[in-house]
Amino acid sequence: MSQSRLTAVSVWATAIAALVLGGAALAAWPDSYAGRVANLNALRQDMAYPGIEHQGAKLARLYDQACNAKSSSACSYAKWFDKDKGGDLQKAAEFFKSRCPSDPQACVVLGWSLTRDDLGQLNPTDAAAGYKYFSRACTEKLYAAGCTGVGEMHLWGVGVKKDHKLALKRVVEGCKAKDPYGCYLAGQMYENGWGTASVIDKAVSYYRTACQGDVPHACVQLAVLQEQGKGLPRDPEASAKVYGEACNDGGFTTGCYHLGRVYEEGRYMPRNLTVAEGLYKQACDKGDILGCFGLATMYESGKAEGGDAQTAAGIYERACNIGNTDACTRLGKLYLRGKGVPKDPAMGVSFIQRACDGGVGDACDVLGQLFESGNGVEMNLAKASSLYKDSCDGGLGRGCFHLAKLYQVGKGVSLDPGKSGALFEQACDTGHGASCSKLATSYMLGDGVEKNMSKAAELLDKGCAGKDAEACTKVGAMYQSGKGVSKDPMKAVQYYTDACLQESGMACYEMAKVYQTGEGAEKDFKLAIQAYKDSCGYGYERACEEGGSIIFESRFQDITTFAFESKMCQVWSLNPDKGDSTRLVADVRGDEFVMMDGPFKGETIKPTSLGVEVTKKGKFIGRTKWEATVAGTTVSFNHFDAWDPAEDPIDAFPGDTSKSKDRADADTVLIYSRAEELVRRNLPATKCKFPAKVPLLTTEHCSEVQALIAAQLASKCKGE
Repeated sequence: MSQSRLTAVSVWATAIAALVLGGAALAAWPDSYAGRVANLNALRQDMAYPGIEHQGAKLARLYDQACNAKSSSACSYAKWFDKDKGGDLQKAAEFFKSRCPSDPQACVVLGWSLTRDDLGQLNPTDAAAGYKYFSRACTEKLYAAGCTGVGEMHLWGVGVKKDHKLALKRVVEGCKAKDPYGCYLAGQMYENGWGTASVIDKAVSYYRTACQGDVPHACVQLAVLQEQGKGLPRDPEASAKVYGEACNDGGFTTGCYHLGRVYEEGRYMPRNLTVAEGLYKQACDKGDILGCFGLATMYESGKAEGGDAQTAAGIYERACNIGNTDACTRLGKLYLRGKGVPKDPAMGVSFIQRACDGGVGDACDVLGQLFESGNGVEMNLAKASSLYKDSCDGGLGRGCFHLAKLYQVGKGVSLDPGKSGALFEQACDTGHGASCSKLATSYMLGDGVEKNMSKAAELLDKGCAGKDAEACTKVGAMYQSGKGVSKDPMKAVQYYTDACLQESGMACYEMAKVYQTGEGAEKDFKLAIQAYKDSCGYGYERACEEGGSIIFESRFQDITTFAFESKMCQVWSLNPDKGDSTRLVADVRGDEFVMMDGPFKGETIKPTSLGVEVTKKGKFIGRTKWEATVAGTTVSFNHFDAWDPAEDPIDAFPGDTSKSKDRADADTVLIYSRAEELVRRNLPATKCKFPAKVPLLTTEHCSEVQALIAAQLASKCKGE
């Protein structure tokens, strides 16, 4: 027997001994057949990885490489593969059926065919049978991909009992035996603290191994951690680039989802809800659950025009029916509120109960809130505390937070401030922002602990990272004032920005003041306006009051700044009763008015600005004043715009109309309609009239200032 053959037998014997002597201590070994390794990657990219768009040429190349590496199965890929549609799992199962269990890869493909749909998502037709195939490959052949399959089913509770500790053991086994998808799943478990304590450094290490093994899911998740600054230096811009490459070049739909999320949040690039919706839809159409969730939440909140709460409910229901318990929770909430579906508390509770029974901590927490409040169920504080505990024990910070609040006041449990504080701390450690904020308040006030502003700032920073807007606002204020931390206005703006994106009216207001004054950021009236507008929209009345002045002044300034931008403005007389009588009145090139009709016909006039003023007497009024001297005659006139903050929202200015008082009659006003591009008088003409006594002037490519000045110069007034 050759030395290599002896070595292989020795390794096999060692593995069998570990299985027999060590009970559950499996020892899957690295696959030594290069062809089978290459074929596994091709099969997964083709049919078993969720979220991979079909790329026929790439997949054919992967199969050909596996065939050239002596994989006989790969050489037969045409039996299940179509270059336009991709692989067909059921056809692949027919091909591999006779090869299991002698070929453990065949057993894995059979397991996929019973547990995944044609988009690669876990969607079992016979989960128990699929589990048996994975187990056979794992326990009988010690094949890494089989152990990964077993672990994944225990991870999600598909066909077997959800068991995170066993799942972790199996996926780590698969990873150690060089299965990169096992490494990816192990990274997920260490990141989220499933079956183990959350250890981000380990998660990063597993993700890196998986990413190097051509698992795009792991590459994108590394970018997510980089965006958050968890285990990697924070670099949101680099993360967004990875998302874009994964989405556009790699055909990986979860990359599209994260890129859509970045556009929706508007943190690291300008917010664009239309782009976000398109990216979510692109991901969802390819079966990406996260993409569907992103799309559904936009529809539910009214952020996207392509659907509404009813559309969202349909998406949640489809996802719930194929075993996605998070979708069941969201659907249940809609039934409780009657949003997008008929109000049916019993139905809502049943969906949330289903998710909680499936081990979803968020669902158990929501169910606990229902029992605490008596919403849809009979109030039961003991049941509520039990559900919060289950949620907390499952690693959900919000469950710990709600349980802590019960112990804080002795509601349904014994009054225990010490236990309450420990639970808030436990929740904060999981990244639950509100809990960190709660602890920070204690340190700020010295309530039950020694007053420590530095510790408070640290906790508020953590709370802000946990998406608690109040924490972001408070720590921003600390850095702005230098209270408890070194004064850092630029850092304050970053925190205010995070809080404003989470719809904190106060934070948006503070951000507006920064951009208005330039203390902490470069002066930028447009950004200040947007922040005032957002703050007012989020119900912060102070912003509505104080923001009005700067908003009006800035927008009115835009009107005057761009007044003469058009070099092709034309003004025509218009008699609705005589459509064929239209005549050119003025040809305007920037600030030069070539008059074709009226009292100054044949003259080229360049009006002189006499200034701009903004006043507020109930209404805001912006006025420009002008003077034109022609052939010894001086003509003075103005243009004005108004906005009433008591009547109109903060973004209502400029409205449709702009005005100019007639020169010879204080009661008569020229009105320019931006929508219709027409100038008319508010009253029948008496002292001032347009050429040929027409009632209207129509304009093309004119600003409001150009249109109204032309109308004044074209008007003949008695007494002048």
